[in-house]
Amino acid sequence: MTMNKRCLGAAAAAVLALLSACGGGDSSGPTAMVATADTMSLGTGQSASALANDTVGGAAARVGTGGNATIAFTGTLPAGVSVTDGVVAVARGAVPGSYTLNYQLCEAASPSNCSAAAVTLTVPKPPITAGADTVTLGAGESASVLANDQLDGIAAAGATVTASTTGTWPAGVTLGADGQLQVGATAAAGASTLGYRICQTASPTNCADGSVNLSVVVRVAVSGRVLDGLTGAALPGIAVTLGARTATTDAQGAFSLAGVSPAARAVVNFTGTGYGESTRIVAVGDNGASGVLARLVPVTASATLDAATGGTVSNTAGTARVVLAAASLAKADGSVLTGNATVRITAIDPSLDSSLMPGDYTAMSGGNPVSIESYGALGVQITDAAGAAANLRTGQTATIRIPLATRDANPPATIPLFHFDTASGRWAQEGSATLQGTGANRYYEGTVSHFSTWNADRISETVWVNGCVSNDAGARVAGASITSDGIDYSGTSSALTDANGAFRIAVRANSLATLIAFKSPLLSNTVRVTSGSGELTLTDCLVLAANANGVSIKLTWGANPRDLDSHLWTPSGAHVYYSSKGQLAAAPFANLDVDDTSSFGPEVVTLTKLMVGTYKYAVRNYSGYGSGPIAASGARVELILPGGRTELFVPPATGETAQTDYWTLFDLTVDAQCNVTLTRTEAYTGTTPTVPTATPVYCSRS
Repeated sequence: MTMNKRCLGAAAAAVLALLSACGGGDSSGPTAMVATADTMSLGTGQSASALANDTVGGAAARVGTGGNATIAFTGTLPAGVSVTDGVVAVARGAVPGSYTLNYQLCEAASPSNCSAAAVTLTVPKPPITAGADTVTLGAGESASVLANDQLDGIAAAGATVTASTTGTWPAGVTLGADGQLQVGATAAAGASTLGYRICQTASPTNCADGSVNLSVVVRVAVSGRVLDGLTGAALPGIAVTLGARTATTDAQGAFSLAGVSPAARAVVNFTGTGYGESTRIVAVGDNGASGVLARLVPVTASATLDAATGGTVSNTAGTARVVLAAASLAKADGSVLTGNATVRITAIDPSLDSSLMPGDYTAMSGGNPVSIESYGALGVQITDAAGAAANLRTGQTATIRIPLATRDANPPATIPLFHFDTASGRWAQEGSATLQGTGANRYYEGTVSHFSTWNADRISETVWVNGCVSNDAGARVAGASITSDGIDYSGTSSALTDANGAFRIAVRANSLATLIAFKSPLLSNTVRVTSGSGELTLTDCLVLAANANGVSIKLTWGANPRDLDSHLWTPSGAHVYYSSKGQLAAAPFANLDVDDTSSFGPEVVTLTKLMVGTYKYAVRNYSGYGSGPIAASGARVELILPGGRTELFVPPATGETAQTDYWTLFDLTVDAQCNVTLTRTEAYTGTTPTVPTATPVYCSRS
């Protein structure tokens, strides 16, 4: 058969086309690009490749150096989602949800040869938790409920979660979206459990519920003064701490700590250059505590030693001493102290003034506080050449001598040693000391393994004294602070009145002590109690002075002379002293509450209503100069003025003779509005002070 040439040419073209499609013939056509859709679910820190099921010419798609393809995502990626070389990664903060990510796969050798596909990405909700909180706040204070909450494994924050309340919250308590719980001025004191919810800000349906145990407390102020315990001079620049609260005394030695919670027993610490450390235990009521008085004792002796050789530090006029062995000191980190060390010792005499001692004469025994009585104490402070605190090395000891200081005529031959803990305000027993020396130079010597303030003490056998506090109208007063002070022993104790104005306070058994009540700015009379072997209940309440006009004058002294007397002259001419003790419920509204004729004191004069005019106060050496001068008696007078301001007086060192049996201390001038001006007179005289007789006119606060 003969075929047409044109027909033959068409057939041949068809055959060639068929062969090309089957892989035969010319293969110069485009490479097959296959981009296949992906479905991914990725949480924080997870990633996956969009190339996992893509091919180039039948081979797995690869990007980067030496790869056979390139990949490019189109459009805007969701926050927190990134893509590198086709790998989709989810970072913390990515917004939960489902997203479509479009991309194009292109041949590396022929960029126009491409295939398109999409990744369906699901970012799940991250884990979110809200832990329970326990918070104590006062008015105007705030705290975050997010403190122990988490989002996606890290701490939740106001930028990542939104907080809101659940249930009913008390008036005056609010919660901000940032998680800040705020207590307003109208919030009532008390405890409650409050619900709240946190939701992821980027995903408001991702939530968790939590709770906060809130205690709304009253915040008050603790204020007072710091004085030199030997001279009565005001001490500026003293650091005062109560928990996290801090203050520094001003030029008058005054301080105030705001934002303090009421507490039956608050520990206030005092430190200052040139003085031993001291601590006052304060009963803080709902109205706070004012009139706190700290008496710091000046450093008795100071010396710089070579720590490698050790040495002895002592005072030239007494028996206080510390003996350090060679290489026995350590830095705060426990390493051996080399170079110079400065050693400061402070001898404390509680027989002159019980408040010179840090704390409140309590130790712990069997988990319960017990009363102790002191026979003298010694504070030891050591610093390295840079001024950093140092102490004894582990396993090392030192010998200390504590001068005997007691009102007890028969001190024990061996006595326990106690060291003071500034955090708890308690004394802790450790070791013992023996009585050595003779006469006025007796001391307790013992061995210690670390330094703080060491006290020669013994635990007292105590009994309870029950009583009450009322105001001048006879109404009972709750929250009043009661303080006892030993007369024939060196020890104190404290208590607060309950809701019925009643108190229960421990004093040493078979002893003499004084009791006084205080509730800012009111002050009570002082009573002398004689304890026996059982409980004692006072017949009458302590009475807080009317109109915040109470004044207290307390005289104490040493063993000699045997009898010093308090004398007060009122603006009306009334003379209050041992022969005419006065009265508090009627004119002259001044009374010698406590009289003493057998050394040490105290003698206490209380004023409950003030006259307009000038009061005069003096101390007389009733025993006479021959039994011992006032200047050498260790006498001191503590004056508490209206509002709790306290002043301390000690006798002048010069000017006393056998003919000057009076020591004049001060005048108090009162105006019609009950403002009191103190004028220190401080001199010896042989003339009895007098004031003219006048009709009493009493001041009144407007």
